[in-house]
Amino acid sequence: MQDHQTLKHYEITNDTTIYLTLRVRGGSVTIYILDLDLLDPHFDYDFTNMKSSGETYMRGNFKYNRPYGWRRIALKVLNKFDDNGWLGVKKRVTNLESVEGEWIVSYHGTANFNANSIADDGYLLNKGKRFVFGRGIYSTPNIEVAASYAEEFYYEGETNKVVFQNRVKPIAFKIVSDGSIFVTDNDRDIRPYGLCIQKV
Repeated sequence: MQDHQTLKHYEITNDTTIYLTLRVRGGSVTIYILDLDLLDPHFDYDFTNMKSSGETYMRGNFKYNRPYGWRRIALKVLNKFDDNGWLGVKKRVTNLESVEGEWIVSYHGTANFNANSIADDGYLLNKGKRFVFGRGIYSTPNIEVAASYAEEFYYEGETNKVVFQNRVKPIAFKIVSDGSIFVTDNDRDIRPYGLCIQKV
């Protein structure tokens, strides 16, 4: 928190849980805590020791770059919206192809203090501050690009990074920066559904 800001500026109210970051001279250590009620462990998937076999996966008729080297923790999003088609819950003929109504997969790296808010409320465009490629929610089809925007955090004696895995509504975003960035104009058209964690 900055000295000149009030609690209201940070949307801190009587029922807000505050997590503290210990800062030490010469660096900082962040201890990351996520509300367990936001998670859906049944859909977790561990890509940590997996590598690409050269196959092309499609989601929302767009190439899906699986988060190899990361562990995905699922967010509780099933039945959160009008229907679940955006998640691709219809039966796939093969795991490589898209299904009708499915949204595209993207990734978003952010500061750790934003994680609980994004996991609970989704992306809120009115909280955005920097819009290099125009106003919108920024994400990327490449988890390594997203990781470059993610802060490190400390958990059980190890340093990690966390990146959100999202679904983006097809044709509701523009592609910029040589295809590495998606800009979604409406925050209702991008939905986080997982957290990808990697030891660094």
